[in-house]
Amino acid sequence: MKISEKELKLFWGDLHNHNAVGYAKGSLERSIDIAQEHLDFFAFTGQASWHDIPLMPGDRHMLWVNGFKAHVEHWPKTRRLIREANSNSFVAFLGYEWHSSAFGDYCLIFPEDQPDLFLPDHVIKLLDFASEKGALSIPHHVGYKTNWRGANWDYFRPEVSPVVEIFSEHGCTVSDRSPYPMILHSNGGRATANTIYYQLERGLRFGFVASTDDHFGYPGAYGEGLVGVWAEELSAEALFKAIRQRHTIAVTGDRISLGFTLNGQPMGSELPFDTQRSIGVEVEGQDSVEMIELLRNGRIIQRFFPEDLVTEPLNLPGRAKCRFQYGWGPWSALELERICSWEMTLRLENGRFLKTERCFQSGPFREDLRDRLRQVSENEVHLESFTSRKQAYLEDPTKSIVCDLESDSRSKLIVELKKPSELTVEVPLQKLLKENEITFTGAFTTESFVVHRLVAPEEFSAQIHWEDSRTETDGSDQYHVRVRQHNQQLAWSSPIWIG
Repeated sequence: MKISEKELKLFWGDLHNHNAVGYAKGSLERSIDIAQEHLDFFAFTGQASWHDIPLMPGDRHMLWVNGFKAHVEHWPKTRRLIREANSNSFVAFLGYEWHSSAFGDYCLIFPEDQPDLFLPDHVIKLLDFASEKGALSIPHHVGYKTNWRGANWDYFRPEVSPVVEIFSEHGCTVSDRSPYPMILHSNGGRATANTIYYQLERGLRFGFVASTDDHFGYPGAYGEGLVGVWAEELSAEALFKAIRQRHTIAVTGDRISLGFTLNGQPMGSELPFDTQRSIGVEVEGQDSVEMIELLRNGRIIQRFFPEDLVTEPLNLPGRAKCRFQYGWGPWSALELERICSWEMTLRLENGRFLKTERCFQSGPFREDLRDRLRQVSENEVHLESFTSRKQAYLEDPTKSIVCDLESDSRSKLIVELKKPSELTVEVPLQKLLKENEITFTGAFTTESFVVHRLVAPEEFSAQIHWEDSRTETDGSDQYHVRVRQHNQQLAWSSPIWIG
C-alpha cells in the first residue's frame, strides 16, 4: 500500500493466544515454534488473573485459579523465551490477558521486556498501568453482555486501546447480525449495545484487529482470526507504531490483503472535513472474491463484484491460485477417531510456484505435532502435516495450502504422497480450469485430498476507485471496507474518519 511517498508492507500475526502457561494446552516453546513457522509476528498473552471470578459447580473455577498460578510462576521464563524468539525475520511481543466479569477482558501487549506482572482489581488501574508502560490494552470478545465478560465501554480509552479485537474463535462482534455467531462458550450470545458498529455510531474511534484466542497452543490457527498490519518494516518498533496508527486489518482465516485510503491517507486516519472523498481500495484474496463493500457509518454505499468484470474464462498461460485441501476421514458416529499424518511433495511441471500460503488449523492437540511447509524450489513444495476430526475447530477436519503459481498449457501438478499412503496423482492444469480433482488415500473411510479449481487474477484481486461527496451539514463520517470471498472468508479494514 503506497501512502504518499511512503511504501507500507503487510505483515501477518496473532495478538491473542494461549497454552499451558495458563489453563490451556501446550508449552510456550511449542507456541513459539509454530508462530515462527507461519507468522511474521505474535504476542503471547497467557491467562494471568480474574479478580471477580464466579464460583462454579464442582469447583471448576479452580481450572482458572491454577492456571493463573502457573502463569505467575512461569513469568521470568516467559520473558526470557519471548526475548530469545526475536530475529530479523520474526517479532515476538510479551503480553498477558486480564479477565474481568464486570469490565471485560483485555490483552496487555508491551513494546519491550516488562518485569512487572501487574494484576489489579479494577480496569482503571489496569489502563493507567498500560499508559505508564506504553503498552497496548486490546479489548476482546467485546460483544458479550456487560458483567458477563463483555466490554464495559464506559471505561474505553483510545490512547491505550487504539484497536479492538472484532473476531476470534469466540465469534464475530461487528454486529449482532454478523456471521460467525458467538456459540462456542458459556457467556451467552451477542449484546447489541456492546458490538462494534453500535460503539462506532456512538462516536468512539478505534481500529480493527482479529486474533485467535486459541487454547491449543497454536498461534495463527486458521479460521480463528488473524491481524494484518501495514508497517514500514518488520520490527517491534514499526509494528507497534503501525498498530497505534490503526493501520490494521482483521481477517477470519484466509490472508486477504486489503489496502484502503481516503483522500490519499491510510486506514486509521482522522481527516479534516472535506466535501469530496476519493477512496482507493486494493484487494488480493486467497480464493475467488465474491464482493467488496464500502461502508459509511455502518451502511453499505458501494459494492463491487469482481466476477462482473470476468468476460472470458481463465486460460493458460498465466498466473492463478490453486488451493490444495486435505483431511476429512471418518466422522464421529463411526467411533474411528484418529490423527492422520501427512507427508507429500507437490511438483509443478512447466510452471513455477510464486508463493505458498498456509491454512493450518489448530486441532488436534499433541505437544510433538507440527505442520511444516517448505518451498524446495520454484517448482517443488514439501509438506508434512496432520489432521483429525476430533478437536478440530468448528469440526472442520481439513487443512489447506494455497499455491500462487505461473503455468502454461502443458503444466501439470504432480502430488507424490508418502503418508498416509503411497500414491502419485498427476493433474493437468488444463483440467483445473473447469473442475477439481478429488483423491482418496484408501478405501472408505480413509482421508482424502482435493486439488481445487484454479482461480484467475480477475477473480482474486481488484483495484477500485470510488468517489463520495457530502455537505457540511452531514457532520463527521466513518468509512471502512469489507471483503468476502466465495468460501465465506472475510476481511475488514480499520476505519477512516473525516470531519
